[in-house]
Order: sequence, then C-alpha cells, then structure tokens
Amino acid sequence: MWFNFEEVYGARGKNYIEVHHIKPLSTLEEEMGVGTEKDLVPVCANCHRMIPRRKDEVLTVEQLKLLIKNKI
Repeated sequence: MWFNFEEVYGARGKNYIEVHHIKPLSTLEEEMGVGTEKDLVPVCANCHRMIPRRKDEVLTVEQLKLLIKNKI
C-alpha cells in the first residue's frame, strides 16, 4: 500500500517520498555513513510516523506491512 503524493498534491507532490532509517538514529552511539540501499527504505509520511509510534515497540517495515494488511 503506497500513498501517491502526485495524485493528491499534483505537481508539488511529484517524485516525493520520505525515507526511513532501518536502524533508528536515536539508537546510534556514533556517527555512521548511510548507504541508501542498505540503510534506508522509502515510505510514505504516514507510515514513517507509525513505525516508531510506540517507543517500546518500534516496528520494522515488514511488521507495518502486516499490520496494514491484517489491520491488527
């Protein structure tokens, strides 16, 4: 399930997407380089907010996909 920003916002939303750091930045103890294919995953803004919604239960992208699919 993907949100199409261009469909909703027209030209302003064309080619827009947010990215999620697979390893949360708040857990890093030191600065590290980020490789886009290894460390980042594109997500819509809503999903980007839902992944860390509960600090004691930060979801993976796969867990969020299951949540959306099953509405659990």
